[in-house]
Parts: sequence; structure tokens; C-alpha cells
Amino acid sequence: MFWAPMVLLESSPSFAQSFFDRPPTRVMIHNPESTEGLRNRTTITVVVPEDAGNALGEVVLRQLPNLDQWDWGRLAPRVYFGDYSLRGKGAKGLASAVVSDSDEVLTIKLDPAIQPGQTVNVVFRGFNPQSSVYQWSTELRADGEDSIRYVGPTLRLNVYQQDPYR
Repeated sequence: MFWAPMVLLESSPSFAQSFFDRPPTRVMIHNPESTEGLRNRTTITVVVPEDAGNALGEVVLRQLPNLDQWDWGRLAPRVYFGDYSLRGKGAKGLASAVVSDSDEVLTIKLDPAIQPGQTVNVVFRGFNPQSSVYQWSTELRADGEDSIRYVGPTLRLNVYQQDPYR
């Protein structure tokens, strides 16, 4: 007689991870004002592919080493959908942003999450820092518990000195 114990496999929450079938790769940053010290309107644009397989829940930007930190402003970000627009207004309450104590990491939580096939624009208002080249690495996280981190492209903005002859 052969006896084998019955094993019931049940996934614990730590094994259940949220992920993309095809993660977003089109992530862009826009800033129509590129002169130091002037008010800016920095916009992060993310295109979620139609075959992503999951909604986009969070975007994380890590500023690469620089003498100055980017000013994301003190107001809550505004969100609008569709292609980037220089005059896109956006609505409040669709995203929250947290800047780390070191000012190097910006975490954008999208609520509700951005569904596959949508393009989202998250708008921040602050002031341009000193003239330099500013760069950020990007991470994208699917909506849900214990989401897998996807590394996105490096974003870059140039800020120029004020022209003393203007």
C-alpha cells in the first residue's frame, strides 16, 4: 500500500505580486521654462501600453547626483490624460507625491491607477534651480500588492543661466 500525505498549496500574500505583461517604456519629462530661478511647470508623461496587463500604480524618480535638487513645488500635482500639452490643466486629487527627506526621490502615487492604453500627465509647479543638467532614473510599479519594480528610461532637463542682456 502506498500512502502519500496530501499537500495543499496556498499562496501567501508575500508570493502574490503585481506585475506588467509589458511594462511602460515611454516616460518623458517636460519643462517649458528652462531659465534658472523662474517658475516652472514640470510635467511627467507616461504611456501605458494597451497590452500592459495591469494598471500603472506608482512612478518613482531618483535624481542623479547634482549640486542642486529639483524643486517639485509644494502644491499637490495635477493630472490630465492624453498627449502632453503645453497648456494642459489637469485635475487635483488623482495623484499624490512624496519627496524624500534628501529631496532625491520623488514618489508619485496614482489613484485611481492608470489603465492600459492610457497616457497620463502629472504636472508639478515649482521654481527652476541653478543652471545645470538634471537627470532622474525612473521606476514604474504596477497597481496592487507587492508590485514588481520596473526600471524605466533616464530623464533629462537642461536649465540655463539668465541672460543678463535680456
